[in-house]
Amino acid sequence: MTSIILTTFLAVVVWASVSCTGADESIDNQVVPESPLGDLEDIRFLLWTRSNPGDRDYYRLLPEDLDNLNHSPLNTSLPTYIIYHGFNDNGESDWILNSKTEVLGQSSANVLSVDWQTLVPAPWYASAVHNVYRTANYSARLLDWLHAERGLQATRIHIIGHSLGAHTAGLTGRYLTSGTIARITGLDPAGPFFYHQPSDRRIDPSDAAFVDIVHTNSGSIIEGCNGLFEPVGHVDFYPNGGMHQPGCFATHDSDWSILFGECSHARATELWVESIAAFSANQKFTSWPCSDWDTFFTGNCTTCGEGCLDMGFHVEQGLTGSYFLRTNPAAPYALGDNQ
Repeated sequence: MTSIILTTFLAVVVWASVSCTGADESIDNQVVPESPLGDLEDIRFLLWTRSNPGDRDYYRLLPEDLDNLNHSPLNTSLPTYIIYHGFNDNGESDWILNSKTEVLGQSSANVLSVDWQTLVPAPWYASAVHNVYRTANYSARLLDWLHAERGLQATRIHIIGHSLGAHTAGLTGRYLTSGTIARITGLDPAGPFFYHQPSDRRIDPSDAAFVDIVHTNSGSIIEGCNGLFEPVGHVDFYPNGGMHQPGCFATHDSDWSILFGECSHARATELWVESIAAFSANQKFTSWPCSDWDTFFTGNCTTCGEGCLDMGFHVEQGLTGSYFLRTNPAAPYALGDNQ
């Protein structure tokens, strides 16, 4: 997966003499192409259930095709998980397949991967940003159609998205007309072109009844970060401060994927997958409410206040705010409540 920062490297060089905020604003002010790459009809909706759980056994749902729907294993009485990959990724990437396997191993459900790889190819990041809005609208129409034809309820839908997919997840919830999505999880939402967007143009708490965010490579592009740093959910988690993850530090100058944040940016997906099977205390990503990382790091947020939270799949809903935690530099990442 190509880092977002690699696609804007030349722009970073030009903007290196300005402040971090100035660089971010310059990216947001770039013109997004009027004719983005990719056709919406090329998007694949890949469905897995317990009746077809194998990685290659997905059923491709076709929008507004009743015969296709009638032959599908979709059961709208079950929870439905919808997953969006990010820039220059695909709907059968390891983290998505692993998420599907872990979810179906726990309970009966529908797991739907939105494979929009032809709309987010490198190095065409600006076009990919435009396609966030197109894909979200297209996906929302599919969900509204499934509601009309099979009674799919928004209250039983959980959407998960990484990077550009996090914004696509949020906007899908915003564009849906058949109800309010139960939960949306943003895994390190992309920063470039979104740093200063209004709430209706990016992931936001109003997109679902509950929105949780995991920040792992958030900050300025000048600092080697791909994601948004500011809180954009009901609950925002900042493992290891949310900018650079342990185990993701460059050891030599040619280590481009690390230097440009790809490792830390992708870490959000690894933490997410691990959290799905986290049941015992030492497997959980226990997180503490705190004002910022420095305050947490110096040991000034050792109490739970209104409550600590377990970051990831099993997060308890109801609390709001920013939460901090440490992780291991390699899998298994969870430290439980041993901070």
